[in-house]
Amino acid sequence: MCDRAETAIGVDVGEYNLYTACPIDLPDWRGAHAVCGDDLCQRLDDLRLETAALLASSYDRTTIAAYVQQRCDALVAALDAAARTVCEYATAYDDPVLVTEDSHYRPDLWAWLTDPDAHRGSTWLLAAAHLRLRAVAAEYRLPVTTVPEAYSTQECHACGVLGTRELNTTVRCVNSDCHVDTVTADFNAARVLARRYYPGRCCDYRPRASSCPGDLPGLAADGGLSD
Repeated sequence: MCDRAETAIGVDVGEYNLYTACPIDLPDWRGAHAVCGDDLCQRLDDLRLETAALLASSYDRTTIAAYVQQRCDALVAALDAAARTVCEYATAYDDPVLVTEDSHYRPDLWAWLTDPDAHRGSTWLLAAAHLRLRAVAAEYRLPVTTVPEAYSTQECHACGVLGTRELNTTVRCVNSDCHVDTVTADFNAARVLARRYYPGRCCDYRPRASSCPGDLPGLAADGGLSD
């Protein structure tokens, strides 16, 4: 496949599935690993409501901040436990390297709790999940690297063509020459991230030129225009 001997294991981070891990050449999706994020999301939503009620009460800000920190510590412990299952999964492979998207968010729980318009994923949960995965992986002496995230949730893991998202849970490949029809979005994204670790494996498919005059070039999976 490539000159690299490591086994790239893509790890997609999200809310429905907090972590979804999958190596590039997994023959059966049942061999992938997923950690559901529903419980953490519910705990975050509950904490947001509690914080709003506390801020509207007679409690002083120091007391509220101390309570939030306790809850934050418990959330981080839950993230660490989830990250450990990913690392345990990865150690079953030869020379594993975890591959995640190059997220630029920094976790700020207080900012999310006090901003009525903030989205839980981008402001705290996903950023914290990325950081805790790195911290736990270091305990396991597992290398972690990042690859570009652009279109990783739409790119077909098999051919590289940008597909369509259906009900936000599946991806449908629109390439009639590809054996993939629909696939669970999180598993697909994890496989795409693993694929992007290897030179020449990212966006190696380019749609054929259109025969219709005036048609714009097809959009490649890395966000650029196809050749």
